[in-house]
Amino acid sequence: MCIFRYSGTAVLLLSAAFLAAGCGKPCKLHERIGSFFGSPYGIEFPDSGRMGKHCYNGGYDECNGMVYTCKGGFIDIAHVRESADRTAYLAELTFQNLMMERTEFSFQIIEPAHYYVKIQYPPNWAGLGFDEKAAQAEPVAVLLGQYLAQKTTVWHEIITWFGFASTGVFSEQVSSFSWEDPYSDLMGTDLAVMAMEDTRHSYEDAMTSLLNEQLVALDAQTAEISKNAMEIIENQWYTTKVHFLIRMFKRNFDIGTDDGYITPWLVPGICPDATPLPKPVPNLELLKPLGFCAELEIEPKELEKYEIFNALGLESHARIRPEVHFPGIMEFIKKEAYKIYTPEVELPKLKPL
Repeated sequence: MCIFRYSGTAVLLLSAAFLAAGCGKPCKLHERIGSFFGSPYGIEFPDSGRMGKHCYNGGYDECNGMVYTCKGGFIDIAHVRESADRTAYLAELTFQNLMMERTEFSFQIIEPAHYYVKIQYPPNWAGLGFDEKAAQAEPVAVLLGQYLAQKTTVWHEIITWFGFASTGVFSEQVSSFSWEDPYSDLMGTDLAVMAMEDTRHSYEDAMTSLLNEQLVALDAQTAEISKNAMEIIENQWYTTKVHFLIRMFKRNFDIGTDDGYITPWLVPGICPDATPLPKPVPNLELLKPLGFCAELEIEPKELEKYEIFNALGLESHARIRPEVHFPGIMEFIKKEAYKIYTPEVELPKLKPL
């Protein structure tokens, strides 16, 4: 894995970037173990400013856990880091394919699903020199990498709602669309874009600083206040009486398909004067001013695909197109959730005491 850097007339493929940082990892990404409400192992609440060093694909120098912020609600640091690394990986993969002038490429990342990307180039692309192509390919790769990464995180939430288990044993439905996940994932992709655009520091060093800066901007709270926020929603948004019978009364189904933004959930009573800070969801329209067009298709490999296809009325060999099919999938999921929990499942309110 290497994060590209373009400077003047030379493309610097920094293939040793991660090894030099002391965190050498294989290109294949793996899922970070994050916190989740109702975990039988408890939740870590690190103090903001003590997040440790970001390490591509994970490492012992990282400090993860749940941090409560006044403007972003709960932030799952492991989710932030994993989605950032997804973005960096996919931006680099996209850059390499653009430089090879491929109109199609595919990838698989963490989940079993296979992803297929189609690209249309500007009319003059073939006549450009290497340096000119690299200069134009870099911002396209960053934008497309963020888009692809964010959609893979949404796909993860979708398949876990239908019962997918990363370990192959226990369903992760209990943590699907948890109130902190969509915003934390999107935040990670944003930070990765800024880290890749930082020409003065390595990706990992930039991510380390940017994560701390973002938490400050969101008004991160102490570990004590984060624990207090958890205590307020316990037995309100979820119950932890028996781990395998955890009831999640609230779910954040906001993936940005309605207004183009994901809005975080704030816990009532914590930071009472705060307002949530929505983040824009990456979209393919941003490529058009750069002269490119792209399309993403998902070929599910998870067993849960049959229920998803049935919900959409698709044949079992079909591919999922996020722009076309994600809204329909979300409507199906919401209807199921309404039957189980009532429509208030997607409202960040507390029940009257």
